[in-house]
Amino acid sequence: MQTDRSENVTPDDPHVFYLQQLSDYLLHESGEGVMLTDHQGHILAVNASFSQITGFSADEVSGKKTAILRSDHHPPEFYQQLWYNIQHKGRWQGIVWNRRKDCSVYQQSLKIRAIYDRQQAVSHYIALIRDLTLQTAEAGHHHALTTLDRLTGLGNRDMLVSRFSQQLAQSRDNCFHLYVIWIDGGQLASVNQQFGLASGDMLIQQQAQRLQQWTSGKDTLIRLYADDYIILKPAVYPAKASYFDMLVQRLAQPVCLGNHQVTVAPAVGVSCYPADGDQEEQLLYAAESAMLEAKKQGANCWCMFNTRQGQANIRRHMLKHKLTEQLQHTPDQLQLYFQPKVLMETGTICGAEALIRWQLPGEGWVSPSELISIAEESRLIISLDRWVVAEVCRIMHRYLQQNICFPLLSFNISAKQLNEHDFADWLSNCLANWGIKGHQLEMEVTESAFIDNEMEAIKLLRSLQQSGLRIALDDFGTGYSSLSYLKDMPLNTVKIDRSLISDITTNQRAQCIVRNLRMLATDLQLSLVVEGVETTEQHQLLRQLGCQRAQGYYFARPLPGTEFVAMLG
Repeated sequence: MQTDRSENVTPDDPHVFYLQQLSDYLLHESGEGVMLTDHQGHILAVNASFSQITGFSADEVSGKKTAILRSDHHPPEFYQQLWYNIQHKGRWQGIVWNRRKDCSVYQQSLKIRAIYDRQQAVSHYIALIRDLTLQTAEAGHHHALTTLDRLTGLGNRDMLVSRFSQQLAQSRDNCFHLYVIWIDGGQLASVNQQFGLASGDMLIQQQAQRLQQWTSGKDTLIRLYADDYIILKPAVYPAKASYFDMLVQRLAQPVCLGNHQVTVAPAVGVSCYPADGDQEEQLLYAAESAMLEAKKQGANCWCMFNTRQGQANIRRHMLKHKLTEQLQHTPDQLQLYFQPKVLMETGTICGAEALIRWQLPGEGWVSPSELISIAEESRLIISLDRWVVAEVCRIMHRYLQQNICFPLLSFNISAKQLNEHDFADWLSNCLANWGIKGHQLEMEVTESAFIDNEMEAIKLLRSLQQSGLRIALDDFGTGYSSLSYLKDMPLNTVKIDRSLISDITTNQRAQCIVRNLRMLATDLQLSLVVEGVETTEQHQLLRQLGCQRAQGYYFARPLPGTEFVAMLG
């Protein structure tokens, strides 16, 4: 086989002086270890990087054979093949295990190249060395930065994602149990508030230490967020209740935070593969559901996931996750239906209430009460309300462009929305963007909007009313201070709750209440709408009591936009 000699350096070269200077520069400035030997393998020169990697100084290796660097990790055949390649190809490159001066063995990347004289005989060998343990350490450090929690040194969410799938697969293959243990340390918010964030961090660190001492090498311990932790625990046999009792007891021991001693109240929830699910998301939902149940039961408690009780919580988690996804993008599963409001004497449509509907692929229709309840638990209700308002404006604009005369449309707003400082500006901009006037819409609020900050809510509603928007008090008659709200609130409409109508044909007191509410609304110059009218008897009686406007299944169920427009004629 022909030898590659394209880079020969010969002693008789007329430019040897300059080449010598260049080689000296490369030898000393290279970031890699460099070793120059004669044709018999005696070391002639090394650079500083070589000494840094191997621990040998230049004087200690000068004149020595390269065998001084060998470890016992390779058989003789390895070196025979190495020298065979050098002799026939003029070079070799690969990974070797070599020995440092302190006898420690390390892995290095090694490149060896033969140097030839003018007669094409080997005069020297040059080797380039790179310490791979440094790269491995850097990679490990980078891995630690991305998968470890900086405050505690425990695993973080990224580690949970990678480890969960691995441990679940191993549990399937080996028919093991896999316990998912969700731990709420308790008291973090209180500690932060009373003693400051630094004390809160100390609490988290001490809880992490206790959990590290508790878990075994086979377990995966994660700090999820705040003082919530996850343990993935594989087990050949079912875990005993005493294990979880002792875990709670350990976490419940008082914690010293500087000069303060704090008593915490941990809550622990447990789910288990395969009994509670065979997917990561299912098991996490189940463990969190069990943890929340433990919190309800009181301090220092743990709960196993209960399938019957937990399915509802799992469904709520699932719906909340999917609703979040919908609201973060352009919703394709949410839509508006419209329930007409009619003049009872003639049946003429005088308005409609926009109602949200959610059809979930594979699940069917989500009940409106379930949807609103889930949204109300978090700030999702803010986004949901605003999507409804924007959709009402968009639909109304589209039909107005077609010269379809649209009646007064009403929409519901959560009490939380009225606490948003930008709501009035946002609503004004939304109407302006779609070319909708305030008097074309009516905003329905409930008494709960005034519980937390009555004066601010009234101030906001008054400013909206002055801009032309109509205000309706929804579910009237179900609260505790309805009459006082009628006195103070800037209202255009009062809606009588369906609970007063359900037995009105047989309940004299209900008839008396509705009659007097109608008279009160007339005296206060407020429109009155009766909700929940479902039968002919209710309709006839309400007309006799003087009620003029109503909505309910007797007139029409909530309808998609196209069907509602068709009703308008």
